[in-house]
Amino acid sequence: DLGLDQFIVKRYDGKKLSQEREKFADEDSIFYALGECGLISFSDYIFLTTVLSTPQRNFEIAFKMFDLNGDGEVDMEEFEQASVFAADRIAPCCFQVQSIIRSQTSMGMRHRDRSTTGNTLKTGFNSALTTYFFGADLKGKLTISHFLDFQRKLQHDILKLEFERHEPAQGRITERQFGSMLLAYSGVQSKKLTVMLKQLKKHFQDGEGLTFEEVESFFTFLKNINDVDTALSFYHMAGASLDKVTMQQVARTVAKVELSDHVCDVVFALFDCDGNGELSNKEFVAIMKQRLMRGLEKPKDMGFTRLMRAMWKCAQETAWDFTMPKP
Repeated sequence: DLGLDQFIVKRYDGKKLSQEREKFADEDSIFYALGECGLISFSDYIFLTTVLSTPQRNFEIAFKMFDLNGDGEVDMEEFEQASVFAADRIAPCCFQVQSIIRSQTSMGMRHRDRSTTGNTLKTGFNSALTTYFFGADLKGKLTISHFLDFQRKLQHDILKLEFERHEPAQGRITERQFGSMLLAYSGVQSKKLTVMLKQLKKHFQDGEGLTFEEVESFFTFLKNINDVDTALSFYHMAGASLDKVTMQQVARTVAKVELSDHVCDVVFALFDCDGNGELSNKEFVAIMKQRLMRGLEKPKDMGFTRLMRAMWKCAQETAWDFTMPKP
């Protein structure tokens, strides 16, 4: 699995490209602000993909840890280095702040600056992100409000790109296209996914479609999926089912967004397998959590799995040597 290594790496001359921005990156886009033609480094890519899927609350806690002098702002030095206790390690470790944020996902863990990966990420370079956060001279200050605003803009831009990929007609995508957006990265088996999308298309043969605002409202709801899970658990304990009214109420209370009736109709048509007007809280939340992680979260390999695989391979080879006739 080559991953990003399957793509050809090209070097661009920033001076020549300074007046040729990518069409998708308008002046309000994060990618327009980050660099010429929306180009970013591999290190920035890993950081951005992690920012996309990490809850806002995690960053609020992290910034309090990074703010070493307690002034409510983080400078370049504080951003690059902080002493933390890694929850999945047995001893305190010293990480770069970027490395800590990458550690929120398994993919980020695999690409931290370490000798066990082929794509080591070194410090000391002036990336598009550090320039964006701290200015060209890297002497600026970064506040949590600025960083969270950056996260919101990034999530908005990526969702907009995903929406535009479906080539909306008159500003709307079909219900099936919205369903495919929801099920992307969800981990649903391909056969089941195909059946779900076919049923959705059949249910809304002459559907009105969905606007970007409707899609964004539902994904804002999903960004709060952990709190949504807690709220739905209370409903479940009280004997209430997860119906459309309950979903809209939870969205208003937890995510502060209004879900249109049509959005709820599409979601229930997609996930209500038995057609009783109710969703399985456990299954729905589990799939949406996977979607939110964008395929970045996989079981962490702490070394034990690799050890067992190596032992098994060695045992197979040894057994083969014993069974083979001697020359």
